[in-house]
Amino acid sequence: MSALISMACLALIIMIGLWQDTMDTLAAVLVATAVVVALGVVLGVWMGRNSLADKLMRSFLDAAQTIPTFVYLVPFLSLFAVSRFTGIVAAIVYAAPGSIKIVADGIRCVPPEIVEAARSAGSNSWQIITKVQLPGAAQSLTLATNQGLIYVLAMVVVGGLAGGGALGYLVVAGFSQASLFGKGLAAGLAIVLLGTILDRTTAAASKKVGRTAE
Repeated sequence: MSALISMACLALIIMIGLWQDTMDTLAAVLVATAVVVALGVVLGVWMGRNSLADKLMRSFLDAAQTIPTFVYLVPFLSLFAVSRFTGIVAAIVYAAPGSIKIVADGIRCVPPEIVEAARSAGSNSWQIITKVQLPGAAQSLTLATNQGLIYVLAMVVVGGLAGGGALGYLVVAGFSQASLFGKGLAAGLAIVLLGTILDRTTAAASKKVGRTAE
């Protein structure tokens, strides 16, 4: 079913004539999401294994999630000016807190008995992380990836204000110029369709991981 939905969404994107802009947006989203997931794994594992780090970081991450999306653009626009890079960096900073917390919670949910058994068998910290805790938190990792994708995609339009181009720019142009309203509306629809494709893909991956874990 997920494959059929994704194919239908791709067909609609082609029909509205925004294939190239959608692919440009997808490339930016995937780059930002890869960085978000990397941050989520590194910082999430650190928080999951260290109670003090969890307390300190979680307060900061909770505060970061209350900041309006447009506020994220202010410091990066002053540092990097108007460019696609600025939009990607802002999306990473906006999406990372949620993914980091999900990974940290997943690491903490790995049964302590399993971790202790691995340690008793002579495993070092790196082996425990890579062979026990990360596999044990596989569903949390897929959820963190899904959330990262959705949060990054949510910044596409905001990134359009920072020079992100592609679909985000078309939506912003549609808002600001009456003659481009139709183009902006089509770009908004393309963003929704792209989000549906990404969500269905990660949901299918999550189900597969869940069956493997069982």
